[in-house]
Amino acid sequence: MNYVPHFNHMIAISRTITACILLLFTLTDVPLSALPSDFDGLFALAFAGFAIVTLILSFKSWFFDFTLSQVFIVVDAAAFLLLLAPQIDTVPDSSVPALCLMAHIQFSSVMRWRLGIGILVGALLVALWIAHIVVFKLPLASTAPGQALRWSLFAMIESLIVLWASAQMHRMSLPRFAGYDPAPELPLTASAVGYAMRTAGAADAFLCWIDRKDFGCYMCSAGSLDDELPPTKLSFVAAGGFKKLAPMVFDIPRVRAVISGNGQSSARAVSAVPGYALLRELGVETGVCIPADNDQEQSWLILTRIPMLGWGHLRLARAIRAEVAQGLSWQLASANALDAALSRLRRTVASDLHDSVAHSLAGAKFLLVALRSKVSANYEVVKEIDSIKDALDAEHLQVRKLIEQLRQTGSDSRARNLIEDLEGIRPTLAARWQIELELVDSDFRIPVPVWLSLEVQQIVREAVSNAVRHGKASKIAIKCQRRSGSIKIQVTDNGAGFADPHKPALPRSINDRLSQLDGSLEVASRPGSTTLRLSVPAGAVD
Repeated sequence: MNYVPHFNHMIAISRTITACILLLFTLTDVPLSALPSDFDGLFALAFAGFAIVTLILSFKSWFFDFTLSQVFIVVDAAAFLLLLAPQIDTVPDSSVPALCLMAHIQFSSVMRWRLGIGILVGALLVALWIAHIVVFKLPLASTAPGQALRWSLFAMIESLIVLWASAQMHRMSLPRFAGYDPAPELPLTASAVGYAMRTAGAADAFLCWIDRKDFGCYMCSAGSLDDELPPTKLSFVAAGGFKKLAPMVFDIPRVRAVISGNGQSSARAVSAVPGYALLRELGVETGVCIPADNDQEQSWLILTRIPMLGWGHLRLARAIRAEVAQGLSWQLASANALDAALSRLRRTVASDLHDSVAHSLAGAKFLLVALRSKVSANYEVVKEIDSIKDALDAEHLQVRKLIEQLRQTGSDSRARNLIEDLEGIRPTLAARWQIELELVDSDFRIPVPVWLSLEVQQIVREAVSNAVRHGKASKIAIKCQRRSGSIKIQVTDNGAGFADPHKPALPRSINDRLSQLDGSLEVASRPGSTTLRLSVPAGAVD
């Protein structure tokens, strides 16, 4: 279980349990039908009332609980000193409540600050406890030396156990974060939104970032990520607030915030916090801000609608930030290693194509030229040879373009515009198959990795080839758009169509390629027209 977000509640509950123990030990020395009237009884009642007030405050107002938390611990320490005072020490069993209060103060110190301060506080309390025994107990002969030694050792052992247990609770064990590649228009941190929400128990979240291309400030909500909606550009005022945002827990309706910085936490009015304008524009009321920067981008996670929000969520936010940063670092390293391996493979394929296929095509063209000179008298044969030579020229040019694209992969794996690449192969396909081929109603730009551009080009080539060879098509239209995180490609021809329009056969080669991309293929056919609808999911694009 992750205790860190509920440190404030745990401290208040620990204080209340200690107060109940103190009150129980005090009440057992008087008749149960009457309230205690001596000083120790009044003290126990006062401390119990104080504990109940702090318990209620911890659940009602985490802001005041944080601002007064140090005062509360000082009151706890004062109560411990009063328990050691001679007039209260007349209670026979006051040692047990005093040791319980000592354990509570040590626990609170670790939870509120850190283990180092808890150790210092624990050492001071144990020293006061031993001094109390030496100064007040032994001179009055109320405690034997052996008993005094046992009480001293018990206090030291208790302190060690409490500090160890507190440190274990203070240590957070978060689930491992494993990211994924989001859509191209989103930052890498978008993959951490769901993880951060689950870890913090948030019902909603916002991701804000600076786009490095146009330097605009954008945001998307958890819902828009699930629905694969495009990001929203924020106003200039909100962008200014983004640049000065700080890690914090905030409550806008009550105008309060606890801010973390330089290892310290401080309380202030949320309207004075840099980033207030951004929070107002997002429309959030309460939540926690988590920086999610990495080597490639600057972004913020804003988690909201968190049940039982408290200042302990600041420490949870630091742990989430560290886990996300480590996960993104591994993700980037893995992606870079994979890109490097793929680049080497593609360069090898490019070299093989250059040394074998390209040379073979060039040699075939040379042989055709030589053959043409020998049969120049036969016009029909010369015409056929010229047609074959033109086809070889087109294929040779296409192979050289393919080699060039493969060699570009290592330097610019995400810079290809699929629309431009399809437009580039359109004239070659039209000339090769002697058809009218158009790119219609398509997006202006669809950025994809080089490998995906090559895959789509091969699919389109196969679709055109099938339409001409099997359907006897003379006119083909290609439409390419990105919709809802997927690339939608439609190839429509004026061919004969399938023999059975109700059960058209799926082209095997195209279907196999799309299956490897987790894509889909639909075929609609009627006499005089066939349409292939292809879809490549966003995961393959990214």
